[in-house]
Amino acid sequence: MPQRRWIGLVVLCLSASLWCIALGVLGLWLLFTDHSGVFQYRWIAVSAGLACLCSAQLVFLECVADRLFSSPHRLIRLILTGGNVATLGVSVCVLLTAALVLSV
Repeated sequence: MPQRRWIGLVVLCLSASLWCIALGVLGLWLLFTDHSGVFQYRWIAVSAGLACLCSAQLVFLECVADRLFSSPHRLIRLILTGGNVATLGVSVCVLLTAALVLSV
């Protein structure tokens, strides 16, 4: 039974890591390249990039770091998760505002 749990943990960590890498690359691409269309406005591209990067960090924190390090310091975990959630929330609000303004 312990071997099945170990294999499940490895599969979860690998799939979550690939998901984080994909979100991180998308976020960096949105931040550091010029775009056309809706993303030609720099503030929209930066907000979308930050949302992708914060999502990647949250997925990694919740799916990988919590499984590998079972008892992290509560204050450090709260600061990291809270900062990512706050940045993600602000970015999503900016993107929703942009969607409402540009659709009119």
